[in-house]
Amino acid sequence: MSRNKQLFCSKPFKWFEVSEGKEVGDVYMCCPSWLDTPIGNLQYQSVEEIWNGDKAQQIRRSILDGSFEYCNRSRCPFLQTKTISGPVQEIEDVTDQDLKAAIENELTILPYGPREINCCYDKSCNLSCPSCRTEIIIEMKNKQQILTIQNKINNEALQDAHLLYITGSGDPFGSPFFRKWLQTMRRKDMPNLQKLHLHSNGLLWNPKMWSTIPEEIQQLIKSAEISIDAASAETYAINRRGGNFERLLKNLEFISALRRNGPLEWLGISMVVQENNYLEMPDFVVLGKRFNVDTVYFSQLVNWGTYSEREFYNRAVHLPSHPKYSQFVNLLKKEIFNEPLVYLGNLTEMQHTRPTRKYTKSIVKLLKRALS
Repeated sequence: MSRNKQLFCSKPFKWFEVSEGKEVGDVYMCCPSWLDTPIGNLQYQSVEEIWNGDKAQQIRRSILDGSFEYCNRSRCPFLQTKTISGPVQEIEDVTDQDLKAAIENELTILPYGPREINCCYDKSCNLSCPSCRTEIIIEMKNKQQILTIQNKINNEALQDAHLLYITGSGDPFGSPFFRKWLQTMRRKDMPNLQKLHLHSNGLLWNPKMWSTIPEEIQQLIKSAEISIDAASAETYAINRRGGNFERLLKNLEFISALRRNGPLEWLGISMVVQENNYLEMPDFVVLGKRFNVDTVYFSQLVNWGTYSEREFYNRAVHLPSHPKYSQFVNLLKKEIFNEPLVYLGNLTEMQHTRPTRKYTKSIVKLLKRALS
């Protein structure tokens, strides 16, 4: 394979994800589910110490040499799809000048700070979804750590940042810390910021809440993902514990208007696919069309420690060992999943899988024996 055809991922050269991880403040260069190697902790280190530290350099080197040795290929949706617009692409398709310089000069120490900051260090949320947690969490016991981390991001990282992502760990409005930050941000503290992305369950994102955010910050909120995990009120009540489907639909009308009239330039809805909702996937696409979203995103269920091993395997319909795996794979072949707004992410490879019934049964038998 020629050097130009070698794959390259921009994430470790841009991404700075501050997580609650194994310890509050752990920093990753990608989603921890896809690249589970922390490069430092923002409670105890500066942004610069972490960004160009030894572990960060090792991960960048693994991208530059094409080995991707730190990456989980089965979970990363970008290694499965490899689109020109995504972070994983062939070297010859890279156009960003900073990235081209890093490739050409094999840079592992970067002359610039994090470009994309993902704030996942606060699990506070107004819901207690079973795929994420066992109870509602408001992180008051970690208040000082959270504020320390937030101040470091604000003072040491936002000057160079192009994207600020809030949040992959809870809800930006359900968290008292993220909510207050959004309400008190100043444009002058983030002069190079091009986009503020909100990842929310949508239940608190209504006109009243929106009005509490300064207009200069509202105008930076260019994209949003609303995680839903269901297409019916019955399934929503189970997968989004504590939520109200009718309120969600009402708020989606408002959020959809922000996409139609601005400032939003992209809006997506997402579903973590599992045994109790996979049959609703076609209806979920229809739901996306109803609210004129840009992307309907599906992803694998991950065990974040909330399930026993047995319960996870009972729910994880994307695993070949699951009794309904064949039905799930056949469902993915429906024409609706080939529509432009659908992104199957790390389920993409399964769309082209044809497991035999005999093979699936044998896997199930072995699994039952192992778990008995």
